[in-house]
Amino acid sequence: MEKGISPDFLGQEQTSHLTYLTWDFALFENEADKQLLNKDLVCAACGHPVTKVSDKIDVRGRHAYRFTNLGYPIQLGCYGNASGSIGTGRISNGYSWFRGYAWEIQLCNHCYTQVGWKYMNAETHFYGLVFKMLREADPKEPDVGETE
Repeated sequence: MEKGISPDFLGQEQTSHLTYLTWDFALFENEADKQLLNKDLVCAACGHPVTKVSDKIDVRGRHAYRFTNLGYPIQLGCYGNASGSIGTGRISNGYSWFRGYAWEIQLCNHCYTQVGWKYMNAETHFYGLVFKMLREADPKEPDVGETE
């Protein structure tokens, strides 16, 4: 079997596993909304926390975008923070999906699977993370019994 992401994988529904995308957030604060916003978005490959639902942002009026990469559909969301990812160190100004932004590939900080891109310009930056490469998970509680 060949390594890499298969076309079948990319062609599948890419967002149905992320409940926050279809969640009807209430006008007023409530416990169900708080619980969903507190969820971690973890790497689909290894389960390492990449960002949080609460870090979702709108860029140019939208959170979710669809693009085509080498003929395959990619759906991604925009996030203000992705502390569980690491950049490759190679920034490109060409062929950006977001005009006026340079981009850098972002990898899971634990298993080094690509989870998306960091977009940046002189004023700001954000992360475009591929929905298919993320899963929702309840935040892990810190281990209180461990000492150094």
